[in-house]
Amino acid sequence: MGKLVDTVADPAIPTLARALDPAELAKELSLLAFPQVDASQGLHLRVIQWTRASRCTFEVALRTASGWQELIGKVYAEDRSDIYQAMEEIRRAGFDAEDEFAIPRPVAFLAPLHLLLYEKVPGTRARALIVNPNASDRVLAVERCARWLARFQARAPRSGRAFRLHDYLISLEAWWRRFLDLALPFANKARRLFEQLNAAAPGLNSTEMCAGHGDYTCAQVLLVQGRTVTIDWDTFNAADPSRDVARFLVDLKRMGLKYHGSMHAFDWAAEVFLKTYAATGHSYVPTHLAFQEAAICLERAKSDVDKQDRGCCERAEAMLDEGLRILDRGTCHC
Repeated sequence: MGKLVDTVADPAIPTLARALDPAELAKELSLLAFPQVDASQGLHLRVIQWTRASRCTFEVALRTASGWQELIGKVYAEDRSDIYQAMEEIRRAGFDAEDEFAIPRPVAFLAPLHLLLYEKVPGTRARALIVNPNASDRVLAVERCARWLARFQARAPRSGRAFRLHDYLISLEAWWRRFLDLALPFANKARRLFEQLNAAAPGLNSTEMCAGHGDYTCAQVLLVQGRTVTIDWDTFNAADPSRDVARFLVDLKRMGLKYHGSMHAFDWAAEVFLKTYAATGHSYVPTHLAFQEAAICLERAKSDVDKQDRGCCERAEAMLDEGLRILDRGTCHC
C-alpha cells in the first residue's frame, strides 16, 4: 500500500494525519457503497495543496477491478459536510459530471475524517489556455467560462451562506485599516477606496441573489472534450450575480500583472467574457459590477500585504489604484 505524502502535522486540522494515512482511509472507504473498489489492494495518496489551519487537498488513487480510479480528497479543519450536500444539489440541478456544463461528481463526505471526496476530472484548466498567446482556442476558453457561469446562475439552487452587504462593509473597513496599522505609504488610497465603496453601497441592496461559487476564476474551470467543469466549492454561497462575474474579471487583472506586468493585458478576455455572458440573456448592472470589482481589489490588496513576500506592497498598491479607477469610471470593462 503506497503513501506518497510525508508525515504532516497541523493541530488546527485534527483529522489530517488520519485522513492521510492509507490504512485509516482504506478502512473508511470500505464502509462506502463504492462499486468494484477493494481499497486494501492499493491506495496511493499525494498532497497537492495544504492551507494550514484550514484544509488540505490531495489525490487518491484506488485500485479497482478495471484499473486505477482517481479521486480528490479535501480534509477540513471543521465539519464541511455542507459542501458535499451543495455539490449533490448542484449536480441534480443539471450539472452532472457528464453534462456539457458540470461539476465533479461528489463521492462522499467521511464525517469521522472531515474528508470530502469527489471524482478527479482530467482536463485542461482554462487559465492555461488563456495565458498562452499561441493557444488557438483561448477565446473559446473564455467563452466557455462565461457560459458555464450564466447557466449556473440560472439553474443552480441557492444554498450556503448569503452574501450580506453590511457584513462585507465591516470586513472592508477592517481591511483598509490594516494598511493604516502597518503605516504603509499608500494607506490613504485604501481609505479613499473604502469611503467610495461605503458611499456607493446603499444602491446595491435591491439586488436579487442567485447561486454563487464564491471564488469563480479561470483557475477553477476545467475544459474536457466539449464539457466545462468547475471545481473548488469551498466558498459556495448565495450572492448578487455580479459578484462571481467581478471575481473572474479581477483574476484576469491579476493574471495580467503576474504574466505581463500590466493590469490590462487580458482586457480582451474580460470583453469576451462579458459579451458572451450577456449573449446568454443575462444582464448586469454596471454600477453593481463596478462596486463588486473595486471591493475585490481592496480585498486582494489586503491579502497581498499579509503575504509579506517580495513585491507584495507593489501589487497591493496596484490593486488599490485599479479599484479607485474602476469606481471613478463607473464601469469595469472600459
